[in-house]
Formats: sequence, structure tokens, C-alpha cells
Amino acid sequence: MYNPMKTPVPSMTHHSRVFHPALLGYFTLSLAALVLVGCGSKKDDAENSGPDKKAPPPVTKKAPEPTVPSFTEPKEVKGIYVTAWSAASKKKMEKLLGLLDRTELNAVVIDVRDDGEMYWETGIDLADKSKANMKAVTKPKELMELLAKHKIWPIARIACFRDSYVPKHFPELAVQTEQGKVWTDHSRHTWLDPYNKKNWEYIAATVDFALKVGFPEIQLDYVRFPSEGRKLAQVFPAMKSWGKDLPDKNDLIPQFSAYIRERVKKAKAVYSADLFGIISSGTADQGIGQTLAKLAESYDVICPMVYPSHFAKGEYNIKDPNRAPFEIITKSLGDYKKKIPKARIRPWLQDFSLGYPYGAKEVQAQIKASRALGYNEFLLWNAGSKFTEAALAVEPTKPTER
Repeated sequence: MYNPMKTPVPSMTHHSRVFHPALLGYFTLSLAALVLVGCGSKKDDAENSGPDKKAPPPVTKKAPEPTVPSFTEPKEVKGIYVTAWSAASKKKMEKLLGLLDRTELNAVVIDVRDDGEMYWETGIDLADKSKANMKAVTKPKELMELLAKHKIWPIARIACFRDSYVPKHFPELAVQTEQGKVWTDHSRHTWLDPYNKKNWEYIAATVDFALKVGFPEIQLDYVRFPSEGRKLAQVFPAMKSWGKDLPDKNDLIPQFSAYIRERVKKAKAVYSADLFGIISSGTADQGIGQTLAKLAESYDVICPMVYPSHFAKGEYNIKDPNRAPFEIITKSLGDYKKKIPKARIRPWLQDFSLGYPYGAKEVQAQIKASRALGYNEFLLWNAGSKFTEAALAVEPTKPTER
């Protein structure tokens, strides 16, 4: 059972006041004494009128932390991606919760941070100064209570190093060019320098916020170096701050992952990460710092993004992976099973059309392939949070909880 905050309940004591006639004489003498004391000189009054320097400072009672609901992790997490804007929309959430209630689905992955945008009011100074606050979710407590009511497992998605806001205002924190300008990838996206510990602290503060709000699972995305663009033109200004302890990319990302893990596990939350689906097919890490064996040590759950549309034609000797969802999922997840057999795998599957129309048949094929390998958990991705209900099993009751 996960509950990061419990509100203390203050105890109430009642004092009885009893008056007895035998005390009358005592009160009479006391009154006389007070009259005599009150007859002091004006000088004495002036000297004693100031504040008592020895008096203790006033006690300010700390307001109790707001309570957050408890969540029990399902035995098999089966979730969908929900944008922050959708999560903040009453109408959209009613529709999505209806889908969750009617099917085998039992979890939602909600954006807290993506491409630099902060969708919740985090109060983080760097986010404010970088004008990254979108303020989509303004009633976090109500949202978490709603999810708890429907027994839905909420997962906080936090994108790490791809950021379109901080580099504009603080270029010294960004990946740069040899000329000292902010480097951009093929999609014109900018990136935070993974070697800069200030960027680590920024992401850690975002994680702390998500934990405080009540998310029982933290999922990191873009926990890597840039994959597109001229890599030879990339300059990481903070590399020099490491001195002789400078790690290579394959060691840096695991170090960062371990750094975030400490605070996640301290909160007794689940720790997961989104990884490139393709990295399981070769021995190299594609130059992005995602080495399977090392990363598997840091995370409780590995979430490979094995979207068929993202594999090149001919990959795994499959002519068109996008048109062969069962085959490509079998091949790609099969490699994950071989390389990290003891890891808990929860793949991201495709529920969107890109170059080829996807419907219930294609989504079910991916789920079937995953289950054939022993992976009963899955997450469905659709950027617009629109999902194919016909592809999902109907369950009158939620799956057995852990």
C-alpha cells in the first residue's frame, strides 16, 4: 500500500473549571495585592511597558500536509497514456474512466513534464524562470481522489533531458555546438546537458513534486542522450566539471538513474523507465547511454517502446514491421527477454496509425505477442489519448491486486 503522506490528527483535551466557596478569601487577598501592585510610579510603568526580551518567540503552528489517497498496485498493470490536458478535463476523464471501468485496463500514465513543459503547478524556480509552466492540472488532489475511487493506478511520466524551454533562457545548461550556441536535433528540439548536475537537481525536484502529489509510480522518459542530429557537433559544457571522474555515456545515464532512484525508493514508490525498443537488437547502446544490463539494475520496471511503425523496413528481416505487429513485437521483446531475462518488462504498444491504419486486430496482435513471451503487462500509446476499446478484454472486476 502506497501513501506518501499521512495527516496527523491533533488530540483534543478539555479542562474543567470548578469554583468552591472556600476559595473566596483567597481571591479577596489576591485582589488587594493586585491593587497595591497597580499603584507603582509612572517611571516603573514606562520601564515595564516594552516587550519582554526574555519571552519566548511566538509559536507558529505548521499547517498539516494535505492528505492524499492510497493506491494498491495491480498484479498486472495494463495502462494507457493520458495527456495532462485530458487529465484536467472533466468530460475527457469521464470518457476515459468509463473505458477503464469496462475493460481490463487499470492504470493511466499522466504527463507531469514533457519536452520541458511543466503541466502541473510545481512551484519549481527554474520552471518559472524558463516560462515552462502550462498549469494544465490545477486540482491535483481532486484528480488523485478520482483515480483512487475508480481503483486506477496512476503513473507520473516525467521526460528528462529533452527540453524546449530551459535552453532558451539558460543556454549554459544545454547541449551546445562548438560555437557555443544551443544545439538542436533534426526535429529542432533542444536538450539539457546530461552531465550538468543542476539539470539532475531540476528533474529530481520534479520527481519530488510528483511523489508529494501522491503518484505511486515514477516513469522517466527521454532518460538518454540525443539520438537524432549531428552527434559530432554536440558539446556538453559540464563535462569538465567531472575532472578525472568523467564517465562515458554508458555509465552516466545509469548514474543519473541511480540518483533519482534514491528519492523514489525512499518514498516507497515504483520506479520505471521508457527505453528505445530498438536497443535490444544490437550490442551497442545506439550512442544514447541506454545500456540494457546497466539500466535494468536501477529500475523496477523497464518499458520498451516497441511501436511497429518505428522500426525500419527490413528490421529483423521483416519486410514491413508496421504491417506485421505480431512478428515485430515477438522479435523485439524476444531480444529483451534474452538480454535481461530477470527484468520486469511492461512494453509500450501502438494504438495509433502511422503510415498504415491500426485497429483492434493490430492492437490485439501486439498484446498477444507480448503475452506469448510471458509479459502480461502493457501500456498503450496514443498521443491524443484515444484508444481502441474493441482490442481490450472485458473484465467485470479488476484484476487481483498484489
